[in-house]
This record gives sequence, structure tokens and C-alpha cells, in this order.
Amino acid sequence: MNREGYVPIRTRLAIEDLDFVAGARTDLLRFLELGLRLLDLHQPRDAGGITSDAAHPILRCRSCMWRWPCPTFRAMSESFGAREAAEAPPPESTPPETALPESA
Repeated sequence: MNREGYVPIRTRLAIEDLDFVAGARTDLLRFLELGLRLLDLHQPRDAGGITSDAAHPILRCRSCMWRWPCPTFRAMSESFGAREAAEAPPPESTPPETALPESA
């Protein structure tokens, strides 16, 4: 790495290769922004119900209203390698009419 923070590449690259690298950088930044926005949407909130344990209220996702942690947050946590997601219990089952499609 040089003083400006760049890694010099001495390989000759075709214009198509440079376009691919530039596009991949842009795509990666957009994908990162999407992930951050999804994490911002899927946050826990108090479900507001009556509970016998006031110290540990039931939490639901503020976006999809599944019990916390919701499937979206759990999938993202597992993808990033978080240990808490692997130790979390499986998602509660819901009737077919309220279940989310697999692609959601």
C-alpha cells in the first residue's frame, strides 16, 4: 500500500475488467446500504401485552411484527456469523394465510 492508501496493480487490465471492478464497487456499496436499511427497519419493540415477567417483556419486530428476533433479522445475523442468532430458538409457526413467502 502506498502513502495515498492505494495498492498498486502492475497487471494489465482490459477496459471490460476495469468497468467490472468499478461496477462491483458500486454494487457492493448499494448492497451494504440495503443491509443497513433492513437492519434499521427490523428492530425490536415492546409488544404491549400483559406479561407475567415485567423485567423481560415480549418483543416484536417493529416492521413485520413477528416475535423478536424476526426471521429477517435472524437470517441477516446468521449470514454475518453472529453467535446469538445460532443460539436463538426456531421461529414460531404461523397459519399459512399469515406466513411470509420464502423470498421475503
